[in-house]
Amino acid sequence: LIIQSRFAMKATLLLIAVFIALVACADPPIPKWTDEFSASVEVRNWGHHDRIRNRNGYFRWFYSEKASTDRLDGLVDYEGELVVSTQFFNHATRKHYAVFYQRDLAVCFVSPLNNTLPHPDFSGVRYAGKAILDYETVFHWYAVSRDRRRVINYFDTEDGRLPARMDWSEPERRESVVFTFREFDAGTQGEHIFKIPEEILKTCNTV
Repeated sequence: LIIQSRFAMKATLLLIAVFIALVACADPPIPKWTDEFSASVEVRNWGHHDRIRNRNGYFRWFYSEKASTDRLDGLVDYEGELVVSTQFFNHATRKHYAVFYQRDLAVCFVSPLNNTLPHPDFSGVRYAGKAILDYETVFHWYAVSRDRRRVINYFDTEDGRLPARMDWSEPERRESVVFTFREFDAGTQGEHIFKIPEEILKTCNTV
């Protein structure tokens, strides 16, 4: 009986050890996108759109699913000149407001907006393992489009599961965009953040 008891105890301990090992090796839960946040983002190899061009730089990003709006603040190349820009993407009204500032000047443009609020879908991502980003451990995820033309790599922090970096590339066209989140604050965004000053709004030019 003593031998059987010891054998049963060892078998139980072995099962516990195997269970712990399996848990330790299991993939982490897939990432989840935050509904409300503000972030400081470094961007590399950004493309261009009409007047706005910004190949490399930083921007401040305010995001609210409740308001169905996001806002980008930063320096952009506006018709050959580097200026301060605030852009509002109101997906509820389907309007894009772009305000450009100089020392004593503010110019506003409004144009149609045809896309929805960006909300990454991580349901199809695969876990690639861990990596080191700025001396911090991050989880690495990737996805390939159905036509195999686009590749997305996403990294989130091990502690807190916050966005750390997102890479988008089209290998055939040799194009890529890298977004690195230098700071990320999850939390409700005030309504005032997404309001354009009335003095500027009433002079906004439709394009």
